[in-house]
Amino acid sequence: MSRDWKYLLSNPGPDGHIVQLYNDDDFYCEAISHFAAEGLVRGESVILVATPANWVNIARQLEGKGFNSSELFDKGQLTLLDANDTLPKFMKGGMPDGTIFKPIAADTIQKARCGGKFPRVRWWGEMVNVLYVEGREKASHQLEQFFDEVAHEQTVAIFCSFLMDQYDPRIYDETFNNVCLTHSHVIPMRNYDAHRHAVNAAITDIIGPIEGKQLRSLVNWSGKDTSGMPPSQAMLLWVRETMPDRFPRVLEKAKSYDCQTDASAMGQA
Repeated sequence: MSRDWKYLLSNPGPDGHIVQLYNDDDFYCEAISHFAAEGLVRGESVILVATPANWVNIARQLEGKGFNSSELFDKGQLTLLDANDTLPKFMKGGMPDGTIFKPIAADTIQKARCGGKFPRVRWWGEMVNVLYVEGREKASHQLEQFFDEVAHEQTVAIFCSFLMDQYDPRIYDETFNNVCLTHSHVIPMRNYDAHRHAVNAAITDIIGPIEGKQLRSLVNWSGKDTSGMPPSQAMLLWVRETMPDRFPRVLEKAKSYDCQTDASAMGQA
């Protein structure tokens, strides 16, 4: 069983590489501010690479948690870079150049450590998402690979966010696989329990009880490395691989159940 996303972002490990899939701004800013706040209270240095519009929302969330951004900047515990200004510095021929990017990242991390004052560093950024939203998926994937190398070489925890709908069947053609390859953990939704119920109900409706050959297939398939995502997301990948003709209908049905849960929660609020 994968940990709750808040636990993962609180405890990413010294060189964990976590990705969040989101399609609403509230979840996006909540996750980023949680990741940053948990690092700050642990005495870690935090690097945020944000577009100006998103930084306004993230800063508001941090202030709501009791943090003063100006004071954190002054003491060197918080570093803010403009994603739009930083990205062009290491792009070459439309692709990120690792020989340029990695020294920039290493220098940023070294400064964030403030001469050993903050030995642990965590980094969130949206440059990979900027490329992805622009339709430059190969460049986005390449930059994620460089970030994964930086996480291990510099021993920093890295978190990134993708504007991506986990119920869109098109992302499973290649994009989702690339995301899984370059990250230790995937956060595909806010509410893990609701997603589990939605996926289970959808599978029951479209496929029926998992038994016999299907059960044996699932048991054999479960040995694959899906430990970095919630079990319900791993179940969707199993359906896609073993029953591709039913996969789009399972996704559509799961989305409808998930929407019903959201509507019910809003009604109760």
